[in-house]
Amino acid sequence: TTLLYTIKFEMSFAKAVSKVLQKNLMGTGNFGPKTMSHLKITDAIPGRVTFKMTVEQGDGNLYGTMHGGLGASLVDLCSTVAIFTKCNRWGISTDMQISYLKAAPVGQEIEIVGQCDKAGKTLAFSSCFIYNNKGDLLIKGQHTKFMGTPYVELPTEELD
Repeated sequence: TTLLYTIKFEMSFAKAVSKVLQKNLMGTGNFGPKTMSHLKITDAIPGRVTFKMTVEQGDGNLYGTMHGGLGASLVDLCSTVAIFTKCNRWGISTDMQISYLKAAPVGQEIEIVGQCDKAGKTLAFSSCFIYNNKGDLLIKGQHTKFMGTPYVELPTEELD
């Protein structure tokens, strides 16, 4: 029974996270919906979420590669989602550090991995790694959030 519950939980966890993101970010008029609309969650467990997206023409800079501002937004958003999956709170950014290691050309699919490194009572620390389709590390970031925000429930009903 425990194994069956664990498998069901892991399979539906990504769907539950997607549902919360739809409710809390998409269509709110707040920051995040445009970036979030490009992303697809491919895997999620508490504290770690993997996304994929294709760099589109509107995401590019003058050199035909992903704009650094989008990279920063992805680090912010994806690491925040990873923190959320660990402690069910969004938090407020206090610090972000980003290193740009290699460019992603327009048209290329990228993978973004957000992970919660530590979540305490008042602060959460996360990391984000963005890879190209060859597995090369393009961007790495660290993100700290103040966690004095309200608790948000994950949906508990049956997910299709």
